[in-house]
Amino acid sequence: MANVLAILICGFLGGSLRYWLGEVIPTGAGFPWSLVLINLLGSGLLAWLSHARRLTAKWPEALTVGLGVGGVGAFTTFSTFSLTTVNLLEKQQWGLATAYLAVTVLGGLVCSTLGVWSARRWWGLPLVEP
Repeated sequence: MANVLAILICGFLGGSLRYWLGEVIPTGAGFPWSLVLINLLGSGLLAWLSHARRLTAKWPEALTVGLGVGGVGAFTTFSTFSLTTVNLLEKQQWGLATAYLAVTVLGGLVCSTLGVWSARRWWGLPLVEP
């Protein structure tokens, strides 16, 4: 029950933060900057959380599940990412669609890698598992 409650609370916070960032970050030249930022931050944060949980058993499971599934799950926007890409393609904005895909996918991989490295460094472990 603690996990469900943590997901509920963190999901509310993650979804609210996603909405707020979407409102305050301008969309320049039709490029969905707020969604890119949200996806990149979410990629790094989810990687950090999942790796941190593997590195330490000190965190309560409800905290890790709540933040990961609830908070980051509600914060990130893969379904919105897909729909935004389709919308750009329907408008025949090939360059923007390609840039959006490249920045989001490659940036997400970079941010996930940084999240893993950051978690390992936090606990004083080598950046790469032996």
